[in-house]
Amino acid sequence: MPAERKYNIKGTNDFIVLAAIFFFLCLWAVKDAWFPSPNVMEKHPREVVAAFEISGAIGQMHVQEGDAIGEKQLLAVLRRVTMQKKFDMAKKGYTEAKDHHAMLEAAVRNAEKNGASDGGIADLKKNLSSTETAMNAALAEVTEQREMLDSTELKSPSKGVVKELKAFTHSQVDAGETVVVINPKDHFYLFNKSLAIFSFFAFWIFLGIHVLAR
Repeated sequence: MPAERKYNIKGTNDFIVLAAIFFFLCLWAVKDAWFPSPNVMEKHPREVVAAFEISGAIGQMHVQEGDAIGEKQLLAVLRRVTMQKKFDMAKKGYTEAKDHHAMLEAAVRNAEKNGASDGGIADLKKNLSSTETAMNAALAEVTEQREMLDSTELKSPSKGVVKELKAFTHSQVDAGETVVVINPKDHFYLFNKSLAIFSFFAFWIFLGIHVLAR
């Protein structure tokens, strides 16, 4: 009668350890893939929304549903005729204030060079200080109007695919109102689903090897 065959595989305990590792890895991957925590959802949102910072009427939409988009890509623009006029006026005002300030600077230099009276030079410098204040105020107005003009452009917060349009050309939207819904290009959930499946099979394989090799 032939002797009973025995399998003598060293380190069978290693297989049960590996099985345990893949078991807990599978649980972790399942949790993140199908039951993510609020912190995970915040870091890896399933959807990203894009909204204007100001209210207005949409002048043009630059994307359609299903379009692949990049980060900072232009999605839509509000009507900006009035804001453009305000910006142009602010730039004109700044240019005039800057030119006036430059003229007074030249006048002060000439007065000092030509030996004008102290009182006259003091008056010129006082006016120069006033024009500098006016120039800085005009520059601040240009900056403010530039920011308002930039706010009429809606850009993608992340790369991905346009899932849904909530507004269209000529639509009136409020500040913060969702205009575009984006599926972000984030492989986090796909990776964890794949990891969960792989870990599930690896767990049973190593557990089976451990049982058979005992």
